[in-house]
Amino acid sequence: MATIILASHGELSQGLKQTAAMIIGDHSNIYALSAFRDEDQPMTEQIQNILAKVDLADTYILTDILGGSVNNDLLRVVQEHPDLELIAGMNLPLVITLATQVNRVSQEELAAIIQESQQSIVNCKKLLVEATAEEDEL
Repeated sequence: MATIILASHGELSQGLKQTAAMIIGDHSNIYALSAFRDEDQPMTEQIQNILAKVDLADTYILTDILGGSVNNDLLRVVQEHPDLELIAGMNLPLVITLATQVNRVSQEELAAIIQESQQSIVNCKKLLVEATAEEDEL
């Protein structure tokens, strides 16, 4: 089973972990780290401690925003451990899909999972307006 490390500014990562647990149950393979809170260790040290215990080739680090300080710090970690995957722009569908994979994910499958999670971002008002317009046409 894949290891998922959620890393964010503030408490976003804890919220995603808690919400995922409500949907798929508690998973000991999901870790949540927050930067710029009252942590005892820098995030990079916390990540290194987790990485020492897991299969790096089946570990995904998800960050909140591309180019943010958390993402930039973790790019350095990935340079040290090229088997790791680092994905920016985490959302709940991405977390749930990766956390529930039974087998190791290929690069093609990972690309499809990322695309699927991106497609979960939808302007619902636009959908409602379009659906209402279709009903009016009938």
